[in-house]
Amino acid sequence: MKFIPYAHQSISDEDIAAVVRTLKSDFLSQGPEIGRFEKEFATFVNAPFAVACASGTAALHLGCLAAGIGAGDRVLTTPITFVASANCARYVGASVEFADINPETCLLDPGECEKMLDAAQRAGKPFKAVITVDLAGYPCDMQAFSRLKEKFGFIWIEDACHALGATWTNNHGEKLQIGACKTVDLTIYSFHPVKHITTGEGGMITAHDSALDARLRLFRSHGINRASSAMKIRSEAFDETGAPNPWYYEMQELGFNYRLSDIQAALGTSQLARLPIFLTRRHEVAARYRSAFTEWPYIIFPKISEGLCHAYHLVIVLIDFKALGKSRVQVMNELRAKGIGTQVHYLPVPMMPAYGAGAENPEGAMKHLPAALAYYRHTLSIPCFSDISDDEVERVVSALKEAVK
Repeated sequence: MKFIPYAHQSISDEDIAAVVRTLKSDFLSQGPEIGRFEKEFATFVNAPFAVACASGTAALHLGCLAAGIGAGDRVLTTPITFVASANCARYVGASVEFADINPETCLLDPGECEKMLDAAQRAGKPFKAVITVDLAGYPCDMQAFSRLKEKFGFIWIEDACHALGATWTNNHGEKLQIGACKTVDLTIYSFHPVKHITTGEGGMITAHDSALDARLRLFRSHGINRASSAMKIRSEAFDETGAPNPWYYEMQELGFNYRLSDIQAALGTSQLARLPIFLTRRHEVAARYRSAFTEWPYIIFPKISEGLCHAYHLVIVLIDFKALGKSRVQVMNELRAKGIGTQVHYLPVPMMPAYGAGAENPEGAMKHLPAALAYYRHTLSIPCFSDISDDEVERVVSALKEAVK
């Protein structure tokens, strides 16, 4: 019996050929494939600038650096996310606080954010940035957060690592790709193998501001600038005739080696060409699950609002384990015994020891986040990926119905 994981990459012969071509080329890194991938990605999401980097985590870190977030700043985000969405602020010396989620959508609640933003502003300690997260591929309330940004003036970083290909509809009835909203300062993507497209490991940042784009590129590569027009120590940068010295470069900021290789970029470009096919299949799988469990006891799905198009990186079900009379681990083990993998996305970040949660009472860190805690106690991610077969989907449906009956 073939094991069905909760997620898996899809690699074609075309992907392999693209990588092989790059391996046979003159550049394995810092070559033309990077720019090609960035250009095609920017076109897809309808953003003027796209900067490829080593991972989604690196992209979040670079975003905080480029946006000027630093020591003494406060950053607000969701407790239901992978730790990188919060860690990126701490990397640059900022403090992180959490607002509760909407219990229906399971995403950061704009109303809860507004309360915290307003209180912080009145106290004279405003939040410098808000990091929203498009959990599972479902866009956050773009219109509500656009309004909050206009009211409070924070930096808006959208963690769309799950949401490549998701869309939303603005007040003018326009359907926009995640990444196309000019109100968002920076949008972050991940190319980990379980995501919509993969580069093995990798990430991307899109922006609508040329200055942010330039800072992202500077921090991505050690803070080193090689453009003669931007040199600060001109006596070293140019010879006596005023011509640029060909060897010269300057480290102008403390940066990092967060580059993506050409090998990875070639894979990413090849994968991007198949993204519409991947998205269609994920929607088919999610629709089958939703139809199979519409009236099923103990199971509900997060709400999807009108005008928002889910990208379905994950299919999340919420199970009332207490009413069922089984623990989550019992259900997961029963499914695993039938060759089906599941996962929990995510453990709330405030319940992590590194964020101060105590061993005796980790739920104490969640006292002001009741919706997030309730979500965590009920959530389970079931298999969804582009290469899953119809027969495998039916296996999942049958096994989950047996486990949750």
